[in-house]
Amino acid sequence: MLVQALEDIWAITPDPRRDRLTVGFVTHLVSLATGVPAVEIATPKRASHTAVRARQLAIYLTHITLHWPLARVAFAFGRDRTTCGHACRKIEDLREDEAFDRRLCELEACLRQAPAHAQDLP
Repeated sequence: MLVQALEDIWAITPDPRRDRLTVGFVTHLVSLATGVPAVEIATPKRASHTAVRARQLAIYLTHITLHWPLARVAFAFGRDRTTCGHACRKIEDLREDEAFDRRLCELEACLRQAPAHAQDLP
């Protein structure tokens, strides 16, 4: 049973530690952009509306910009895959607003320009 669980995790993400570091990097980027503390974005508990929106943004950026499948994003964020899918749909809906879309494009560009090794920093 435990062996099967570990094999399932390995199939989703070959390096869970690196993925958590990458998610931390994205979370801090979103924290800087939104003013929501990274600790609130990453909390496994219920959070304020602004923290939830910031978390949805971090999930969206990880999925779209880093080209991670939703299962990998969900595992790295400690969420359910359907929750991550919902987050991505919410952010896509918000992109209808030109100002939001412009800001999101800037965040995507920032994340794309980040050196690959920066995602491994503690």
